[in-house]
Amino acid sequence: MKRFAIAFVVLASLALASSAPAIDFDQKSTMPEIIAPNFTMAQVLACDNGNAASAYYQDDTGRYGNYFSLGGGARLSHLEFAHYGFGFSGPYNYDLELWDPTSCTPVLAVNGLVAQDAANDIMVESVDLCPRNLTAAGNLVVALDANSCSTPADCYPDLLFDNQVNVFCPVIIDASTGQCFDASADSGPFLLRLEIDNCAVPTVPKTWGAVKNIYR
Repeated sequence: MKRFAIAFVVLASLALASSAPAIDFDQKSTMPEIIAPNFTMAQVLACDNGNAASAYYQDDTGRYGNYFSLGGGARLSHLEFAHYGFGFSGPYNYDLELWDPTSCTPVLAVNGLVAQDAANDIMVESVDLCPRNLTAAGNLVVALDANSCSTPADCYPDLLFDNQVNVFCPVIIDASTGQCFDASADSGPFLLRLEIDNCAVPTVPKTWGAVKNIYR
């Protein structure tokens, strides 16, 4: 079923314009019980309540994620997200993408990631972003591009959303048309969390001998 959604247009503040998406917003069956995945990060940007409710049928041109504000700039440390396979076996290939909601264009991507099998259980992925030395600023959509598909309209890892409604945060992007859609009227925020500015600081050698060893 196709639906009308709200496209992002960010000027001085967030303005809204109506548009029709080319991808479906169909949802899968509700989880038999509300389940709280085991997230581990403490210092995070998040808008979900931790309860897994269901997921969308993810299109191969769709990107699914949350809207976060990184302020004047931040280093990306870790990403965590919860997904479920609904019987479809993994592992699953995916890319992590950051999109500018003003222009609905990609800002950066981390490609070639692999999520563990979640055919019969909810799994939480933890991605260490510190070695990639990624920085970003302003309002961004942090989204997944799921690349393991049973059909072009059913791709994995299938990102779960929570049981809240009308919480401005979840965004669905049609990468084929460059449109970003506010999904808050249809589902809760995605169970996707971003940690920033929490990478280890390199240790400086304290002795001359240690310094000399660096250059040998």
